[in-house]
Amino acid sequence: MIKIQNLHKSFGNNPVLRGIDLEISQGEVVVIIGPSGSGKSTLLRCLNYLEAPDQGTIEINGFQVDAEKARKQEIRNIRKASAMVFQSYNLFKNKTALENITEALITVKKMSKAEAQLAGDALLTQVGLLEKRDQYPSRLSGGQQQRIGIARAMAVNPHVILFDEPTSALDPELVGEVLSVIRSLAEKHMTMIIVTHEMSFARDVADRVIFMDHGAIIEQGSPEEIFCAPKHERTQRFLKQIIGK
Repeated sequence: MIKIQNLHKSFGNNPVLRGIDLEISQGEVVVIIGPSGSGKSTLLRCLNYLEAPDQGTIEINGFQVDAEKARKQEIRNIRKASAMVFQSYNLFKNKTALENITEALITVKKMSKAEAQLAGDALLTQVGLLEKRDQYPSRLSGGQQQRIGIARAMAVNPHVILFDEPTSALDPELVGEVLSVIRSLAEKHMTMIIVTHEMSFARDVADRVIFMDHGAIIEQGSPEEIFCAPKHERTQRFLKQIIGK
């Protein structure tokens, strides 16, 4: 389970997260929507401690950290319990598709190279890219690179995968292949938090949809509740702008 309490984050004098409270069950797929600048990506980065929150507590899979007295080991535990998939792929350009996946298995999981390669091949098969195992990122399409990024996140067997707008850097024709991989993870009950602008995908894959604005959770509910009968006027305005409802 994931539990976030009173999470705050500011950049200088600009408050970006204003007291986020959120609980997510194991196997739940939570999709976060909202306008640009609403704090969605910052929330994910704070959960993974890529950004250090100013205040609040985060608990993932029994590991807890209090932002105001965080210890290095607590931060390491939180990071091990989660994995991030970035909008810009963030693959190692000097490593092959397989090496991008096996890097963490060898350095973090302490697997032998042979064991890591077997695991890496299985993950490449899962995302439909085994034939690209020896290709470098420069030889892969954006969609293929993002699927490698997802396989790399899966490799460390995290409690939760955090997706930060995983399709926003892709050409439209490549979006579907990435969403298909994420959908397959949802069907296997992988705990996921997904920030996306793909409203039809959010409606299709989410167990719960959260609408954020100005660093706060404005409204949350099932996809049907949020997309068909949003209660908050700000949610209604946002959806009307995005999908005309």
